[in-house]
Amino acid sequence: MGMVTSFYPDGKPVEVEITAKNHYSPAILTLRSENHSVQLHLSDEVIADIACLTNQHIDKIQYPQPVPLAAKEGIA
Repeated sequence: MGMVTSFYPDGKPVEVEITAKNHYSPAILTLRSENHSVQLHLSDEVIADIACLTNQHIDKIQYPQPVPLAAKEGIA
């Protein structure tokens, strides 16, 4: 059985929550925005894979570099 769903928060803040596994349920990863909520029941191994891939993506993001104060003074 397969399922595909989209979660598009349309610029709204997204709340992320992980409920730890217990005797009756695996860990639950919840993504919640103003109008939508998705719950994924996942093993710890899958959550670790998601964390690893997320960190790899974050490491590749090119953030703008702040302009040093000395350079700002030279501009003025």
